[in-house]
Amino acid sequence: MSLKGVRVISATALVLCAVLFTGKPSFALSANDAAPPIALRDSSGKYFYLSDYTGPSAKKPAKGVIVNFFASTCEPCKKELPALNALVGEFDKKNIRVVIIGYKEGFDGFMGMLEDLKVAKPLILSDPYGKAGKEYGVYGLPMTVFIGADGKVKDVVRGELTGKVLKEKAGKFFR
Repeated sequence: MSLKGVRVISATALVLCAVLFTGKPSFALSANDAAPPIALRDSSGKYFYLSDYTGPSAKKPAKGVIVNFFASTCEPCKKELPALNALVGEFDKKNIRVVIIGYKEGFDGFMGMLEDLKVAKPLILSDPYGKAGKEYGVYGLPMTVFIGADGKVKDVVRGELTGKVLKEKAGKFFR
């Protein structure tokens, strides 16, 4: 085999390894899927249950829930979180809940960043072991999931969203 053939095989092997070992889940959450359950603590130790706000047995029914996964080391997250924060009051008036989840981080890892960004209005949760993130198929940040009152996913957006796009999507999915 020639040196060129070895390079082609090596390049192909590298690409295959990159695809197989990126940590990307074997599924992708998409519209109309049932939203996986979320049961995570806030900074005061109180549990948040998604099922309290969506689905047929909701105790505090909402028109929808916007769930955003972020990390303190994610630069696009640092741009998106203030936009989410700014919309919480408007969304609350429309009975839309905003929940942000520190992915694979404890509160001590991201609360300083949120304070610096003046992000305090959304419900802030921690997913230190990435369990909820795994259920939602998080493999890149930020990731935002729009969940309807019926408990079904309306949209999944991977990457940074602007305030304008957040408002448009919320208006489209949560009437």
